[in-house]
Amino acid sequence: MGATALTVYGDGDDGGAEPVFHGQLRKLRGRGRVAQVYMWARWTLYITPWLMLIGWLAAPLLSATAEIHRSPALILPTVVLGLVQCAVYVPGVRRGLSHYVYGTPAPWRLIAVSGVLSAVSVVLVTMLATSLPMRASLYCTAMLFPVLPAGSLLALVLKKRWQAVVSVAASAVAVAGLALTGVPLKYALGLPPTFLFSSAFAALTCRSWAWILAAMRELDEAKGDQARLAVAEERLRFARDMHDVVGRNLSVIALKSELGVRLARKGRPEAADQMAEVQQLAQDSQREVRDVVRAYREADLQVELAGARAVLQAAGVECLMDQEGSAGVPQQVQSVLAWVVREGTTNVLRHANAASCWLTLRVTPDGAAGAGRTATAARPGPAVVFTMENDGVLEDAAQRGDGSGIAGLRERLAAFGGTLTVGPRPGGRFWLRAHVPLEKDELLGYGPEAAADGQPAGARGTGKAIG
Repeated sequence: MGATALTVYGDGDDGGAEPVFHGQLRKLRGRGRVAQVYMWARWTLYITPWLMLIGWLAAPLLSATAEIHRSPALILPTVVLGLVQCAVYVPGVRRGLSHYVYGTPAPWRLIAVSGVLSAVSVVLVTMLATSLPMRASLYCTAMLFPVLPAGSLLALVLKKRWQAVVSVAASAVAVAGLALTGVPLKYALGLPPTFLFSSAFAALTCRSWAWILAAMRELDEAKGDQARLAVAEERLRFARDMHDVVGRNLSVIALKSELGVRLARKGRPEAADQMAEVQQLAQDSQREVRDVVRAYREADLQVELAGARAVLQAAGVECLMDQEGSAGVPQQVQSVLAWVVREGTTNVLRHANAASCWLTLRVTPDGAAGAGRTATAARPGPAVVFTMENDGVLEDAAQRGDGSGIAGLRERLAAFGGTLTVGPRPGGRFWLRAHVPLEKDELLGYGPEAAADGQPAGARGTGKAIG
């Protein structure tokens, strides 16, 4: 914590003008983790066939023409057809990923078009190989590309078993077609392993990325379900507490009211005593309900800090915490700061793609300005300052106004004369700071007899500060 420096920015500091590249990079980082990986996977799959067009098709054809020192007329149509295959593949893989991950309709039309283009490409490459002639190794290398786009799309919509069946059937049809047209045997026998390798490559790229994206989507949905489950469990706990407190008293009130009515109908004086007991039970129930609600609304600062660290670390966020000099804070102030910790942790998880989060709690008994991440304007008298700073702020979160949670925190702090400062900072960071002034007699252990160096009075003569 001490090794991490903090830059304190003014309200008008925008961090300087950033280059366009940095702005685009910040926009990319502003997306959520799932969206970042999804976009990375899409563009990786978009670029792959174009690279394979160069390495698997264009390079062997150029090598073959260089060996014979002439360029057949079919080379240009073959390369152009490969470009068309790549152009059809891009929207197909986008829709195929959406089908695999989110269950949208499969792009069967694009797959059919890609299959027809693959068949035409196989015919053109074979005609080139027989007319040059081309070495069998170059022919097999050039034949890796024609079936790659269609095989990649099939890997996203078919199960592995059916994909293998389609690959074997395509190899058999191709070998039979070449044998019937009189193509040399060295070319026909090289097609089955070539098609098998191309199909395996398509499965390892497209299907693997799709599987990773589907797993990430499920984990993201599970995180939301876990949060909703936690809310439901808290509601059930509160409902059980209310039932335990009010249920028994209501049953007794019902019995005594019925008894009082019967006694009143008979003109018995005990009816007034029964109704007095009903009144007392109602008042007791009202007081107990207030106690339950008060305990539900109050939060423990140390529990919230420990919970924030556990939740952030479970979400993959490095949590750095410093509570130097946090002892002696009144319980009511600790309760309102606990709500600040809870709301700040929720904001980090919901509105940031954070890798690190710093939580600092400082007590300044002499009104010092503080240092590091708690630096603020000096104010007379003791105060408690809680600072929460995280990186990885999403762009939409930075532009979003204060929600009801922040407004509620400001109201809670205002009841104690405190202030809340929130807002994005340069470098993709977000800063939340709560400042609560304290009376000297409220700060336990920091009375009027405190030493001049700001140490608690109870620490005199011990050489150690309390806290």
